[in-house]
Amino acid sequence: MFLDYHAVLVFLITGVAMVSAPLILGFLFRPSNPYPEKNMAYECAEDPIGPAQIRFDMRFYTTALIFIIFEVEIALMFPWARVFRDAPNQTLALGAGLIFMSIVFLGLVVDWVKGDLDWVKTFHNKRRVQD
Repeated sequence: MFLDYHAVLVFLITGVAMVSAPLILGFLFRPSNPYPEKNMAYECAEDPIGPAQIRFDMRFYTTALIFIIFEVEIALMFPWARVFRDAPNQTLALGAGLIFMSIVFLGLVVDWVKGDLDWVKTFHNKRRVQD
């Protein structure tokens, strides 16, 4: 039984070694010279203006989630397309693919109707929160 999975073990050990070796070597050989300006937060090599912890608009979060959903959908469609050609019952495989795509499309329609795809939103009867 071990011989059946020895390739997986070799790949696992190689992957762990390739990730941990640069981290360990960097920790051992890189210089450590901290000073206040070096430890200061920056963005694009510019000095910070204002606090580092700010509130991000929820539109960024919603847009990122929608993007991830459609990326996963595309990632799941590639294996389905590969298996579809050799499926014993192509009608059933086509139906399963269409059901999956229609569920994802329904999610897009729901997001669209809720207004989550609109970048500039207007909030009626909402009280603005003061900092």
